[in-house]
Amino acid sequence: MIEIRLVTPNRREFRPDVYRPGIISLSRILWGSMGGGIILALIALAGTATGVGVLYPPLAATCFIGATCSYLRVARPKSVIVGHFIATVGGLLGVHAGDLLAGGTALLVPVKLGLAVLLATALMQLLDADHPPAAATAAIPAILPLPAPAMILPLHMAWGAVLAVLLGVVWNRFWFECPPPEEGCGRSWFNLGMERADIVGAGTCTAAALLMCARPWSRAVYEAGMWVMLAGLAVMSLHHFFGAKVLVGGAATCCTLAKPATGGPAPYRGSTEKEEKHER
Repeated sequence: MIEIRLVTPNRREFRPDVYRPGIISLSRILWGSMGGGIILALIALAGTATGVGVLYPPLAATCFIGATCSYLRVARPKSVIVGHFIATVGGLLGVHAGDLLAGGTALLVPVKLGLAVLLATALMQLLDADHPPAAATAAIPAILPLPAPAMILPLHMAWGAVLAVLLGVVWNRFWFECPPPEEGCGRSWFNLGMERADIVGAGTCTAAALLMCARPWSRAVYEAGMWVMLAGLAVMSLHHFFGAKVLVGGAATCCTLAKPATGGPAPYRGSTEKEEKHER
């Protein structure tokens, strides 16, 4: 059942039991709508000032998710940053494959669109970086001119995604802990509920984004930033393959309910101490 909360905006409206799907909150409507618009406007200002071209429509969807649905798994910093990067790669590969398969025919655009989204979707899932707005990042190169050369566009989109994450964190921390702790992940560096490799990767990508902002003044610093961005993306994209559990074949039984694990640590659900302190 949908619950509509027309109460005066306050911190209680952003607690985990309220700030979730199925709740229509006046606080969330006001804060989320303002946040999404302001964050995208700031990204556009940064892009104009630095000359780092990005695709704004998919980033607009990312800003919406970051400002109104940061509790969702697809809003993780890894999903946003790696998702836009690898979806751009998949989209460009799909466009190239479409030109080879259907160039000069009436099926060119449909084939390019289909292949772009197909490859981007597969790559996002492979890298554990599902981010729905990035599907638009993959599709746009099939139909519209690119704001940057194809070889560097994926890194430019990662730059825009980093800004979306950083601005979203700053905007939401006024009300609640952001990024929200990932389920089953304990506290690590900087008291963040994220895997350490993701913290390292996100920090590296943040440093890279700052270096890339120097594009109008120093081409060398901008290019160094792109190499640093690649390093950060590599950490965030690949670390989960180490120690991954591989299952081959079907399950022994089906239609059974999963039982809670015993003998291990309970899933981390995040502390509300900060919010409770503000309420008092």
